[in-house]
Amino acid sequence: MSTDKPKNAASAEPVESSSPSNYEPRYNPAEIEPRWQERWAAQPDLYAAEPASCNKPKYYVLEMLPYPSGQLHMGHVRNYAIGDALARYMWMQGYNVLHPMGFDAFGLPAENAAIKRGIHPYKWTMDNVANMRLQLKSLGAIYDWDREVITCQPDY
Repeated sequence: MSTDKPKNAASAEPVESSSPSNYEPRYNPAEIEPRWQERWAAQPDLYAAEPASCNKPKYYVLEMLPYPSGQLHMGHVRNYAIGDALARYMWMQGYNVLHPMGFDAFGLPAENAAIKRGIHPYKWTMDNVANMRLQLKSLGAIYDWDREVITCQPDY
């Protein structure tokens, strides 16, 4: 028994296939993501930890801080997606979650990358920090950016 159209398992009715010409995705990142990123930017304390005096149990999530010697890559995304999933899970379980982000900018990886390109290490590092910050924010992770640290800054 052969048919041109696949059957819907629940009803055994033929299913209309959609060709690429009439397919419209339900999730359109170019349309949806900017709207949410604007909302998150307008509400920076949305995922900030509550004061220590709150009576919720506390939970601290800290992933390895990236070296700002270049751009983020898929290895970074994997690492930060795991930490983000854990932070979200604990937040949804009622914990007061502290989930900061920062940049391990004090050391040879960033300095060597800058020297290789003929750029002053501070400029190279801070430009990469700014770019990585934008990349991380575009992932939609729930970091408390008010607690950001940059290890090459004197206030660190």
